Amino acid sequence: MVLIGLTGTPGAGKSLAAEYLRRKGAIIISGDDTGREVLETYSTTLKKLIKTFGKEILDPDGSLDRKSLGKIVFADSRKLKKLNSIIHPYLLRLLKSKINKYRKSVSGKVVVVDAALIFEWGIESWFDYILVISANRANRIKRLTDSGLSKKEALDRISSQLPQRQKEAGADFVIENNCHKTALRNRVYSFLKSIRH
Repeated sequence: MVLIGLTGTPGAGKSLAAEYLRRKGAIIISGDDTGREVLETYSTTLKKLIKTFGKEILDPDGSLDRKSLGKIVFADSRKLKKLNSIIHPYLLRLLKSKINKYRKSVSGKVVVVDAALIFEWGIESWFDYILVISANRANRIKRLTDSGLSKKEALDRISSQLPQRQKEAGADFVIENNCHKTALRNRVYSFLKSIRH
């Protein structure tokens, strides 16, 4: 099994790269989905979030409104730190168990952990290769605002993570995504070919 850590700053195109890897047969473990699972698996986490951030982070049905929570934490670095201290220990435990499950059940496969915070979590050593998707600042902001965020929200998200150049410096492979989707797809397929040989 080859284990890849796929990361990049918000708006770089990491999720699209993950989709192209999936199309070529890679198994994708999503950091976002694992974060959602944490709330279902460990009921204490949601209680801690409500206690810390108030009931305005809930939907009318009592489930977590991720958008409202995002607005609160990405605008205030201390609140983001607090959120991370609640969620991340559980998330990393769940992530590790998923990886171990695949180690036992698949061989010769490429398994990709698609997660924005690989470097921030300090888990680079888990992976055989780290792939960073990068894009210039203007493109990242445009993609985030096209997805429904305000410019301020987009900038808050970008500044909540390590700078792109730092992520690139820690990568084994960097794919630039400033062109059209076909170019990204071709670069992702070339990357996959290079690690399989």
